[in-house]
Amino acid sequence: MTASQAIARRSFHPLEMFPFFSRWAPGPVRDFIYSFIFNTLIALVFTALAVLFSDRIDLGRQLWVTFVFAQCIGYTIYVMFLVLDAFVAPEVRRTPPIRWICFTAIPVVGVFIGYWIATTVLDFQNTRAEMFTVRGVISILTVALIIAGILMAIFLPRERAARAQAQMAREEARAIAAEREATVARMQLLEAQVEPHFLFNTLAHVMSLIDHEPAVAKRMLQRLIELLRATAASSERASTLGAQLDLLGAYLEVIALRMGPRLAWSIDAAPELRSLTIPPMLLQPVVENAIKHGLEPKMEGGRIDVTVRREGDSLVMTVTDTGMGVAATRDPRSTGLGLANLRARLATLFGTAGMLRLADNDPAGTRVTISFPMPDPH
Repeated sequence: MTASQAIARRSFHPLEMFPFFSRWAPGPVRDFIYSFIFNTLIALVFTALAVLFSDRIDLGRQLWVTFVFAQCIGYTIYVMFLVLDAFVAPEVRRTPPIRWICFTAIPVVGVFIGYWIATTVLDFQNTRAEMFTVRGVISILTVALIIAGILMAIFLPRERAARAQAQMAREEARAIAAEREATVARMQLLEAQVEPHFLFNTLAHVMSLIDHEPAVAKRMLQRLIELLRATAASSERASTLGAQLDLLGAYLEVIALRMGPRLAWSIDAAPELRSLTIPPMLLQPVVENAIKHGLEPKMEGGRIDVTVRREGDSLVMTVTDTGMGVAATRDPRSTGLGLANLRARLATLFGTAGMLRLADNDPAGTRVTISFPMPDPH
């Protein structure tokens, strides 16, 4: 059950007045305390009224009598609300007619029953007999309506506030879900794309090799087809770490054919990590940056190594190259996703737990480290 559903389904009976006790008391104990305090306050009010209208009252006796009446009436009303909660669905209970009946009929009936119980406990036979006189009925109805008015004044605004809060929670949940769906759609679109710069350069290189080295050209076209097929397939299934590493390997194979001996590369990840589902396009833009701005411009080329490992509760992915260094990696002319956008995506997905660190590699090149909470393997 979501938070908004829990708020919407919660039952507000007329005993939740003192939230202090909800911090330590279990539900039944807390409700008993709520009832006792509420009933005792009512007893004090009626005792004070009795003292105001007469100066010859035995205060202790009067306080005891009103205390017994208040507890009997209060707990009777409480039990009736519990019965209502048990046998009437929350949706029905919150409809306007039923709600008004609950806050008027239950207190009235509860006062009559509780009054009869109190007179029995105190052995007030004459008082019990007066219940069925016109004067007695009017007096009890007056008390019942006062109690009903107090309950309605306290709890109906709280119920309206709770419904408003539940509606706000539902709207917020819908907004978050819509934003997440849009983010996932953008990520899938990015994953399904091959950078035009890479594609055009590769095809141009194939054309230059067709006449002089047809076998190499054919091999490069085969690898390019495999890469395009893997890219298209990756947009149709959940993005696992293994799928992303396979796609990255196909990309590096094509680059290696194009750069020849100027490029060496490796991908290292534990087999048990390959089944993890992770956000798309985390490693690809980093590797593309390293190739385009770090290794291709370098006359002698270099090496790129991709490692994935687990560190505690985090997944750590590292891309290390021996290219031109951090300044080239940050080249604003890059047409890829960009490290700044990647860092923003990590912050959106994982908050402060998602990080991207960029540093110079020793003795040359760049090291990019991506870390975020370890995904659930299931």
